[in-house]
Amino acid sequence: MAKNYSRNPIDVVDMPKFNDRQFYNNAISLPLDPQENVPGYALPKQNVRRVNTKKRAKTSNIVGILFLVATAALLYVGNVIAVNNLAKEVNDLNVKHNQIISTNEVIKAEINRKASLERISLMAQEKLGMTNPKEAPTWFEVDGEKVIEIQKNLHQ
Repeated sequence: MAKNYSRNPIDVVDMPKFNDRQFYNNAISLPLDPQENVPGYALPKQNVRRVNTKKRAKTSNIVGILFLVATAALLYVGNVIAVNNLAKEVNDLNVKHNQIISTNEVIKAEINRKASLERISLMAQEKLGMTNPKEAPTWFEVDGEKVIEIQKNLHQ
């Protein structure tokens, strides 16, 4: 025997009619609980998601980071300036060293020119009247007693 189910309007809650196009386009929202529309029914608290809420950075942290970046930049720039000054000083010292070496070479060449035998013999002949002897020098001997006598005369 088939049971006869009667529809009692109190027992059944009518669900809203849905338009498929609106449903898939999220144009309408479905109730999560079919008893939501019934008066006196308490809904459970739903988890509410926050939409992209970012924590704000503290001002002191930002100022501290900016201070560290500025200090690092200042140290870097100071280091670059110091290195450039040292490179300039090294370059100046190299130029001075090369000038001193050049001056030494000029002085050595002048010493060699002035120490030549031809120049010295020419100056000896012109200024001092010295000449080369035409005959070989002669050797003579000095008496020892005569030398002692002359020394005694000088000391007296």
